[in-house]
Amino acid sequence: MLVDAVLNIVKTLELNFDTWSKAYGDTTLSSLFMMNIHWHFFKHLKGTKLGELLGDPWLREHEQYKDYYSAMFLRESWGTLAPLLSREGLIMFSKGRATARDLVKQRLKSFNASFDEMFQKQSKWVISDRDLQQKTCHLVVQAVVPVYRSFMQNYGPLVEQDVSASRYVKYSAEDLDKMLNTLFLSKPGRPMRAGSFQIKNSNDKITSAMTGLYRSASTLK
Repeated sequence: MLVDAVLNIVKTLELNFDTWSKAYGDTTLSSLFMMNIHWHFFKHLKGTKLGELLGDPWLREHEQYKDYYSAMFLRESWGTLAPLLSREGLIMFSKGRATARDLVKQRLKSFNASFDEMFQKQSKWVISDRDLQQKTCHLVVQAVVPVYRSFMQNYGPLVEQDVSASRYVKYSAEDLDKMLNTLFLSKPGRPMRAGSFQIKNSNDKITSAMTGLYRSASTLK
């Protein structure tokens, strides 16, 4: 009876994932929530009696869903920065150095504005699982830093000698790497809740359900 009850809890939780994710008004945050909760299912049930009852295919499915929502999160957020550093019109300075310099300035200005807005916003988000936080930061870094480094190596010299260079060259590639690796960490003085991260209105229900599930899994070991 206990096994059946716990399995029913699991199925009920799965049915509510999509509903809970929509409690966020931000699709990017919804994707991060889904990535996080699928990872919690995979990580915390793997190696438990409940995990054995659900089976390896079920666990792998949650791991795959985590990867799917990770990719969606990147595509909807940090993945939008790379196109801002397009090389169109810059190849061999086909329209002259002055025109190329103006294009580089415009693209760096757009990149900086989008980066700053996104970084400020996501710096307030927390992923409490250290492994997932590090994996997510690594993906973000790989989506942003190599593209920025390549762009600056090729076109940075066009603006770096300009008197207004500091308005456009705000960061080095190393600066971006360091900043992005601080994302999703709990800041001093910020309250932490059990489970994943804060969700307005629905968090207490999620935390209570997940805590009960983990306790049940431990009982079945």
